[in-house]
This record gives sequence, C-alpha cells and structure tokens, in this order.
Amino acid sequence: MAKIIHNDTVDVLLERVSIRAFKDEAIGLDVLNTIEQAAQNTASSQYLNDWSAIRIKDPAVKGIWCVPKYSNPEGIIYSKDTIVRMASMKPAAPDFTIMWDNAYCIHEFDGDYVEFPDILHQCKKYGNYDMVYEFASTSKITFPGDGVACMATSEANLEDFEKWIGIQTISYDKVNQQRHVLYLQNRAHTLKLMKKHAAFMKPKFEAVLSTLDREIAPLEIASWSHPKGGYFVSFDAMPGTAKRTLALCKEAGVAMTAAGATFPYGIDPNDSNIRIAPSFPPVEDVEKAIAVFCTCVKMSALEKLGV
Repeated sequence: MAKIIHNDTVDVLLERVSIRAFKDEAIGLDVLNTIEQAAQNTASSQYLNDWSAIRIKDPAVKGIWCVPKYSNPEGIIYSKDTIVRMASMKPAAPDFTIMWDNAYCIHEFDGDYVEFPDILHQCKKYGNYDMVYEFASTSKITFPGDGVACMATSEANLEDFEKWIGIQTISYDKVNQQRHVLYLQNRAHTLKLMKKHAAFMKPKFEAVLSTLDREIAPLEIASWSHPKGGYFVSFDAMPGTAKRTLALCKEAGVAMTAAGATFPYGIDPNDSNIRIAPSFPPVEDVEKAIAVFCTCVKMSALEKLGV
C-alpha cells in the first residue's frame, strides 16, 4: 500500500472514511470548505465517497455524475472499495441518483480489458437498486455521433423511463441499430475490435508521454497522468501558467482544449490543469504538436519564475 501523505486536507478526509463511521454532529464551515475544495481539485475517486459522506445528510444534494472507468481527464478506474461504498450510500434525499456514465468501459489502449464490479448489482445488494442509472454508447467504438446508446437500471426505473421516452421519441433509427448488431456481433468480437482501436491509439499516447518524459520531467515543473485507456492525458503545469501556456501554443498554431476545462464552470483555481487529447490527429501531427506544447510549457514557467 502506498504511503499516505498527511496534511490538513487529507487528515480531514481520512477521519471520515465511511458513512457507517460518520458521526451525526455539526461540521464547521471551514472543514466543509476544505473537503469541497479537495473534491474539486482531484479527478481521483480515492476520496470521492468521503466527501459524499459528509454532504449526504443534506437533502439538497440530489445526486452525483460519475465516469467510473478511465475518468475524464485523469484516466482513473474506480476501485472495488469505492464502488461498494457508493452503492451502499444512504443519502438524505429520497430521490438521490447516481448517474454512472460508463463512456470508456472497454476503451483500453494498453493491455487487456479491465473488469470491475457492476454498480447495479452492488446497489441491489445494499438496497439501493433504484438509485443508479448506468449509461454507455458505441459512439467511441463505431462512429461518433452515429452510435447506439444504452441504459441499465432497475425494473422500476425502466418502467418510469418508458413513460417519458414514449412521448419524447417517435421512433428509433432501426437501420442503424441493425448495423451495429451485425457489426459488433457479441462481447468477444467487440473486444477484438477494440484491440484494433488500441493499436491505432497507443502510438499517439506514447508520442505524448515519451516527449513529456524527455522534455519536461527532468525540469520538475509539471506532472501528468499515465493512462492505460480512455482519451486523455491530464497535465498539471506550474500553478498560474496553464492559460499562458495554451495562449503561446495558439500563437504557434497548436489548438488545444481550454485550460481548466474539466473543472466546474471551467474555473481551475490554480490555473494549472490542461487536458491533452491526442486521439484525432495523425501520429506525425501529434509529435509536432506535443513538441510545441513542451516548448510553451517551458516558456510560461520561465515567465512565471521571472527568468
């Protein structure tokens, strides 16, 4: 087990490791603000449920939206412990809902398919079967914007959902559905197809990561994720330099996702996080773009340091 680094924020979170251990007593505003700040500044699920356990007694909290596998942007895969703790939550709001956005459920580009616990069965086990809606789509498997979406939830939720969808939707694209049935065939064939995707995607991520390791790592001015799947690399530049880095990139002809795009309202309080998405361009263009990016990271860091 990795060594836990103790500081004020981490210690506050560690004191409340589960709902079952939660003490029914008032929490100071300073403590609450600390926990919320920690939750906003990490894409990791490690302390996600500790934050939820604190706020779960507030009936105004109606739900949570999660990307449990290769989460955007850090590529985190929720642990079994996190999934179980989420499934066993006892929120104050009777209509509290977990939106389980499983967009990258089979999107490994390095290694074999990674299994993890099914949230629906876990929720049913802990008496919360109606609390979760799981979503997925083939849009990142077949054709973006032309995929087939699916939803999994309890029978009661499905019965209620059918009342609304029957009014909202006249019909479905049955020809497209049939195309997907014939093309994807079954689980084994679909996973085989994703191996072809992986062969296409992996060189692009390797180009990004190898360049960052060579150009930026020795300088110790930034850190970044090393995902095994999904579509993104999360890059944390020197605080106060993310926007300037991307402005320099734009001047050099490299367009990237706006700094702090994955934060609430797009506001990164540290002006540090940049999401790198190398999936679309050819490998040759990725190599050129990441070289420009590294140069801009260095330039913005030098400006920040007043060098």
